[in-house]
Amino acid sequence: MSHVPSEVAPGVHRLGDQLVNFYLVETAEGLVMVDAGLPAHSGRFLDTVAWVGGRLRAVVLTHAHPDHTGLAERARDKAGARVWVHEADAPILDDGPTSSVIHARPERPMFSYLVRRPSAVQTLMRLGYAGAFSSARVREYTVFGHDQVLDEVPGAPRVLSVPGHTPGSSLVLFEDRGVVFSGDALVTDDPTTGCVGPRVVSRMSTHDSVLALESLDRLAALPEKTLVLPGHGDPFTDGPRLAAVRARSTGVR
Repeated sequence: MSHVPSEVAPGVHRLGDQLVNFYLVETAEGLVMVDAGLPAHSGRFLDTVAWVGGRLRAVVLTHAHPDHTGLAERARDKAGARVWVHEADAPILDDGPTSSVIHARPERPMFSYLVRRPSAVQTLMRLGYAGAFSSARVREYTVFGHDQVLDEVPGAPRVLSVPGHTPGSSLVLFEDRGVVFSGDALVTDDPTTGCVGPRVVSRMSTHDSVLALESLDRLAALPEKTLVLPGHGDPFTDGPRLAAVRARSTGVR
């Protein structure tokens, strides 16, 4: 086996690389992928499914940015998994990965960050090389709304809207596992700035930073022992309330 999965909680496996996280959740009814990484992660994903065993039943997206949707169509088309996304981010899936700059227009122009922050240039180059901007459009998907239990998804996760990073950004909470997938609503490593620690992603990639900070209230309200699993960076083990407090104190760069 070329890749041994990293189990960050019982039956919850972290995949991806130092740039992007996505996750595989084991349930009695099959496997659930939370976010879908990049096309270049295909080998690691297949290795992990083979290692864990079971059938992939669903892909639940925290949001529809291209570094989180790269394997979604492959999972749907080849494995028969059902793809789920918040209704507000559905237009990005309809129009393909590069359309996020239209449907979730960043708050500030990318150029200023590329000039001032070499890490932003490196991030874009790595994303492009990994296929982020050329991945297949998701041809079929199911939408969800705010504060909804996805009963048709194995494990019945609850999704909570946390708009700001994108209009449809959502928390994906598996209450029985004590884990919440925060996507990019809260990260512990911002690849666009190189800054580490709980924070909202920079305005280069965030649609509405004021709304993103306000949305942290929903994260902070979760049970204190919940493990926060972000789209970028390491898990945050000190609870969602403290994660939100630190992110607010940092602000948005």
